[in-house]
Amino acid sequence: MFRLFPGAAVAGAAQSGAPPAYLSVLEEEAAKIMAGTEAELASRETWEPLRKRRRQELQDMLGLDPWPARTDLRARVTGKLDFEDYVVERVVFESIPKCYVTANLYLPARRDGPVPGIVYVCGHAGPAEGSKTAYQRHGISFARNGYACLIPDTIQIGEIYSVHHGVYGLKHWDWYARGYTPAGVETWNAIRAMDYLETRPEVDKQKMGMTGRSGGAAMTWFTAALDDRIRVAAPIMGISTYVANLHENTQKGHCDCMFPLNFHRQEMAHQGALIAPRPLLMAHGRKDSLFPVAGYTKFEELMKVLYGSYGKPDRFRNIVVDTGHADSDYLREEAIAWFDTHLLGKPGRKLEMRYVNAEPRQLAVFQGHPPRDAINPKIDLVFRPAAKPAVPGNRGAWIKRRRELTELLEKRVFAALEKGSSRAQGGNSRALVYLVPHDEEAAATANFFRFAGFPKDATRMLVYPRFTTNRDTLRNAMHVGTSPDALRVEEVLRVVRGLQAAQITVAGRGTDAGVALYAALLEPRIGGVLMIEPTESHWDGPVLLNVLRYTDLPEAAGLLAPRPLHFFHHMPPAYEFTAKIYQMMGAREAIGECYSLETAINVLSASRCSAEPSRCV
Repeated sequence: MFRLFPGAAVAGAAQSGAPPAYLSVLEEEAAKIMAGTEAELASRETWEPLRKRRRQELQDMLGLDPWPARTDLRARVTGKLDFEDYVVERVVFESIPKCYVTANLYLPARRDGPVPGIVYVCGHAGPAEGSKTAYQRHGISFARNGYACLIPDTIQIGEIYSVHHGVYGLKHWDWYARGYTPAGVETWNAIRAMDYLETRPEVDKQKMGMTGRSGGAAMTWFTAALDDRIRVAAPIMGISTYVANLHENTQKGHCDCMFPLNFHRQEMAHQGALIAPRPLLMAHGRKDSLFPVAGYTKFEELMKVLYGSYGKPDRFRNIVVDTGHADSDYLREEAIAWFDTHLLGKPGRKLEMRYVNAEPRQLAVFQGHPPRDAINPKIDLVFRPAAKPAVPGNRGAWIKRRRELTELLEKRVFAALEKGSSRAQGGNSRALVYLVPHDEEAAATANFFRFAGFPKDATRMLVYPRFTTNRDTLRNAMHVGTSPDALRVEEVLRVVRGLQAAQITVAGRGTDAGVALYAALLEPRIGGVLMIEPTESHWDGPVLLNVLRYTDLPEAAGLLAPRPLHFFHHMPPAYEFTAKIYQMMGAREAIGECYSLETAINVLSASRCSAEPSRCV
């Protein structure tokens, strides 16, 4: 699927010193995704047959498939503030056991009966008392105009600290490998906030809506797309297209919570389509560098066509203001007017927009003393734990597991991979494909071949990385459903499929050892793998979207059996797991330590490995 620059060079070729223009490659992929999206959203007739699948995919990409258990909210009110025409309650509930969500509930002081309920989702602002205190003007305005408005804290800027910026700021590459995004937790918390509003007798359960700005807009998009109880939505300054984002490289300014992990290769417009034809208001600023004009304009174009096909053009609107990424009194009023029209049924009335903020400490739920049993700080590990593979009890169990795992890797980890075919094998020639580490000097590569016993009659192919795993490449590649290491696998496959050698061994060092392994799993022409100082877990790389949801390196390596798997000089202890699988498959002699490239590339000589200790000589 990816048309990359050639990824190989013969021995001795110089590696280009110029940085690769990887964004243009990813933009091409984003353009393909957009083309497919335009076809899907062309009309109600083209979209409706796909709605259910696309919704399930979004749920999956947020880490919410299957849904977490809807456990008891254990909600309680810790205090109440009375004002002239509205009241504020300090509320806490548990979205999952011991994951505490602190919130403020704004209610009209005088009510004739149940009133519409709004969940206002916060962006990235707020003091120690929580982000809810920075957005209280919205709760006040809703309450003064006849709504119940619940403002929950985000998990990062709340009374109990958790992390939003794991990939962005802390190099938590494992988030991608485990299929985790904080957007999933925030979306689940918003869904449980709706559950909480439904328990309140003051709220009309048939009239529920959701709004928020920036990060709150993102949560509004995700939650409204997945929860039909949200009858009206108003995400403010929070949508674009992946094409526009990649072109402007906007990820540099975005929190990790702004995106699902796009391994199903959707466009952002799918989120709007999943809301359609429910009333949808969005707003953007012409000077907002986080959401490019080209992105939200394209999004608007797609939504107008789709809503028109439902015969509901008046249910969609995009407001564009001449500002940057900023809130305003104007947008606050326009949002309430939108809910007035489509939820309350009172269009055009005069709104009361005056507000006076309370001191943040007055709104704190725990008053500086949060519960000690909170799992919030480790919510990523609870929400999306890594798989814990176990050695199957017998050969039959492994064969079944191998079939299941192979399918998961193909459909959930390498779905974006280019499909290709190999050249016919030729003669008795042998080749070693070596993945040159991005930080390995040319002299070190030359010395490796000089002193490791490389046979004179074999071909060596050096594959240099086109881009490396860092924050920017990881996040941009994720937009189109892949990762730099997955693209590295694809480069290797393109090289191998172009070779005519009869015996092909692929070798990699460090994280590239894992890349070599997966290339072999995806290409049966690769006769064996040489792993040099490999990582023992995907926690340390290579980074492949979702892989830790299903397996880890030692189990994945077992899929190679009975093809030879060599470890240059040293087999790390974790791969004793792999050796047990090889033993189970009757191929114990095909795995072991190796001290010579001569042995490593000659897959026909694998039988010379002794069983104890497992070493090739």
